[in-house]
Amino acid sequence: MSLTRSAALAEATSVARQLAAAIAFKAADTPRPLFERPEALREFVTSQHSGSKRDLVVVDRGKIILADIPGEEQNVGTAFANDRGNEVGRTLDDGEPRDFVESSADVAEAINLVAVPIKDAPDKTVGAVLFEYTPLLRAAQQRNNNILWLVGLCTAAAMMLSGISAFLLLRGFGAGLSGLNRGIESLARGDAGARIDRASNDEFGQLAQGFDRMASELETSRGQLVEQKAYIEDIVRTVAEGIVVINGNGQIVSVNPAAAEIVGWRNDKIEGQDWSSVLDLRGLSGDRLAQATSPIELALATGRRHQAEVRLAKPNGSYLPVIASCNPLNRSDGGIVLTLSDISELRSAERAVSDRAEELATLNRELQETSQATTRLVKLGELLQACVTFQEAFSVVGSAMPDFFGGLSGTVHLTSASRNLVEEMAHWGAVRSSVGQFAPEDCWALRRGQEHVAGPGMLTPRCNHIAENGGRGYVCMPLAAQGETLGIVHLCEPDAADKPGWLTERQQILRGVVDTLALALANLRLRETLRQQSIRDPNTGLYNRRYLEETSSRELRRMERSEQPLAMIMLDVDHFKQFNDTFGHEAGDLVLKQVAATLLDHARESDVVSRYGGEEFARMMPATSLADGAERAEALRKAIKQLHLAHRGRTLGTITASFGVAAFPELGASWAEIVNAADRALYQAKADGRDRVVVGLGKAHAERQRSKASKSVA
Repeated sequence: MSLTRSAALAEATSVARQLAAAIAFKAADTPRPLFERPEALREFVTSQHSGSKRDLVVVDRGKIILADIPGEEQNVGTAFANDRGNEVGRTLDDGEPRDFVESSADVAEAINLVAVPIKDAPDKTVGAVLFEYTPLLRAAQQRNNNILWLVGLCTAAAMMLSGISAFLLLRGFGAGLSGLNRGIESLARGDAGARIDRASNDEFGQLAQGFDRMASELETSRGQLVEQKAYIEDIVRTVAEGIVVINGNGQIVSVNPAAAEIVGWRNDKIEGQDWSSVLDLRGLSGDRLAQATSPIELALATGRRHQAEVRLAKPNGSYLPVIASCNPLNRSDGGIVLTLSDISELRSAERAVSDRAEELATLNRELQETSQATTRLVKLGELLQACVTFQEAFSVVGSAMPDFFGGLSGTVHLTSASRNLVEEMAHWGAVRSSVGQFAPEDCWALRRGQEHVAGPGMLTPRCNHIAENGGRGYVCMPLAAQGETLGIVHLCEPDAADKPGWLTERQQILRGVVDTLALALANLRLRETLRQQSIRDPNTGLYNRRYLEETSSRELRRMERSEQPLAMIMLDVDHFKQFNDTFGHEAGDLVLKQVAATLLDHARESDVVSRYGGEEFARMMPATSLADGAERAEALRKAIKQLHLAHRGRTLGTITASFGVAAFPELGASWAEIVNAADRALYQAKADGRDRVVVGLGKAHAERQRSKASKSVA
């Protein structure tokens, strides 16, 4: 009985060690073992329980239950306290397997468990596997009890038969003794179905009946043993793992169907063969293992357990990833039990998870890049919207573009107002692949109104504005907004031959930049148009009175700070109503335009020339004294008088103008005083006979002149 219990315990300990090794095993391409993955550990325990129908519990270093069999999931997370002698705790402390009987009020009958440590390193215990061996123990005890009962019964029967035989000999009942002897001989030969079938009521009849009952029970026990063997064989045959028994000489004794399927040979082709001729175990990379390094060789040589993940070469040339666990047999002739676990689905799932993780990482990186690009686009749009001139806008573009197109060179070209020239407005990068100015028809993007890409290996023609026809690649994108093409964005990749996807990875951001820039430039052009309309006279193209007053007030303050003079000329076309009445309004407009053109021809860049109202014009001249202003007014008077205009074949005659000149600080300290002084001088010029220049007088002097004139009239 002691040996039977030891054998059952040894078998259970071996199985539990295999389970513990599988739980702690960490493959080279697996981030964590089963012990550190709770969900996978519970699935493993459930799978093992469904195959063996035995209790299986996994606890951690603190005896906290990590996984339990189906129906006991509520125990997960609680401490295991059903070992009265703290056998589990002692196993966790010293790493030695122990068996014990589970003591729990919830258990109807005693359950025999064996505790085996889980180690992730030779001297480091991280948990334990509690494995039930009650069925093995009961089956072994039942077999022993049957045998002992049979032996005792046989002994009793033999003693009884001996007594009966002696009695029969004394009584002379040779026939009864002969029948009993025949039955015993048949039973001794192994015929469990032997019967005496003596129906007499004497001692021989009773002994025959007892013998028949003993033979019947022996036959029943034999049937139970056959069923138990068939049950164990059925378990081995149906288990998912391949089981191969190898003797001490390295020959395969037996294999289960799962092992035959994994190896790829029939059972009769495997059993009796040397293991090395059937099992071709290789490393993770598919290379052959070095001599005496496979787990089978190590287990046969050392008599200790060995486990490793290997690749099993199959007859069709494929490689199957398996975990090979070799456990030594407790027999005098040695031998091992090899367990092959197919982990191809697990590795496929891990690769799928890894691929998915890489895809998610790539997607996350692309989303981050898109988010950053969008943020930069929004920032660029805000900066462009804040610009008030095209120069500011293109300065922003030149500094911002390297952030969007790192490693690329490029330019922004703007179409002129006359639509016959495309000019470079901004440039970035080390390469200048486009000329600075070109005609719109020199660019295929402007011709077709859509993106144009050219480069090595492409059939598309190169634009005529490209300065180099070598291995560079480039793209031209039209800047179109509000139904108008404003210019192009040009990008160049010097190493396009080595970077075939240089544009694809930037396509989306390029479109965003082009759309943002086009809209900003269109808004700038619209704002500039509206501004010009608000400050320009539509007939003459000169500044209007409002712009003159705003600008002149600002210039006057600047001149005052720098202690410089400022001159003002007011002029009026003489007899302008007569031109309108005689030649019509078109002729009058012609006169105004020619006078305006003459004013612009004689103006400096700092001067402001405006149409003050009707046929009256004004010219503000910073840093000009009163005397210089009068001299320039005289030059203007002569230039206007030399105009010879004709309208619809009719000569308009001589055009003259009257001028009034005033200046700061001689004739006023404010803009209103200067304008009034120039206006009074203009009226004086008209009163004095027109076609002349009159320099303004101070207000007091003008009052004295008017008073003197009144007295002379009196």
